[in-house]
Amino acid sequence: MQDGYDQFCPIAKTAEVLATRWTPLILRELMADNRTFNDVHRGVPLISRAVLVTRLRELEDQGIIERRARSNGTGHEYWLTPAGEALRPIVSEMGHWGLVHARDAIKPTDLDPFFLVWGFRNEGGSGRH
Repeated sequence: MQDGYDQFCPIAKTAEVLATRWTPLILRELMADNRTFNDVHRGVPLISRAVLVTRLRELEDQGIIERRARSNGTGHEYWLTPAGEALRPIVSEMGHWGLVHARDAIKPTDLDPFFLVWGFRNEGGSGRH
């Protein structure tokens, strides 16, 4: 399986990072200051734990996030690097586009009360859409 587009094109290079399944949602969670594996998983509940581990490793390998030991010495947290922070306006604009242009595509199965409540929990200045 091919890992990328094999093109020296800025859009292709960006898509190689952002266009993998679940990655924008993982970034959304990290941008909302959910730093632990379990918090990210709660924010993206349909992703398997194995896929989340894989995506987090890929983002770390790409220099988008870094894994740091927690201050209390138990476990790790995930932090955006400067390259990851630079993706914030892109992820925000994806949310804006979805709000404006994809409203008609919402299905009843998309409405998850748990996710709605989880979103309110993280609204404190996160800029989520």
